[in-house]
Amino acid sequence: MPSGICEFWHLKMEVDAEITSSSSYYNYGQPLIPQKSNLILQMLLQANACVSILWSFSYLLHLFIWSTVLWNYTGLAMLLAYVLAVGTESLRLYASYSINLTTNATTMWLLLTLTPCVLLPALVYLRLAVMFASVWLHFLSHAQFVLIALEALSALIYHVCCLARDKRKSLKSNGQL
Repeated sequence: MPSGICEFWHLKMEVDAEITSSSSYYNYGQPLIPQKSNLILQMLLQANACVSILWSFSYLLHLFIWSTVLWNYTGLAMLLAYVLAVGTESLRLYASYSINLTTNATTMWLLLTLTPCVLLPALVYLRLAVMFASVWLHFLSHAQFVLIALEALSALIYHVCCLARDKRKSLKSNGQL
């Protein structure tokens, strides 16, 4: 290995040892405990954050352009669905980051209730509302759905792998393996 990578890993191991041995590291009053996070999920969340920001600004621009036509119940429903989708997506991304980077999953209920009950219906409605109006919004909504599905799949596979690893460790410690 190149010396730069070796130095990096040596420094990382020193910092990890410092964090685990010291109780002076705190995050909002709680001791900082190292957590093995899912790197693939973290990269998907970063990509989804960028796509979500791009989608929300593009959709808002679409609503402004067509605002003269949308002064009816359909336009108000689209505006309400847009506000729900943007707010729910930001909360879902926060919950996903929180679950991936911390040891306790206190925001898991947010992720499990908001995504299927609020976010997906709002996104489907908004996607169907502009089905033939904009190819760009159609493409962004496809990207958003694919990223949400990949995030769920990545989190599920990582969780199963962690359970198997913990089970193997417990069997080794009991002398059964």
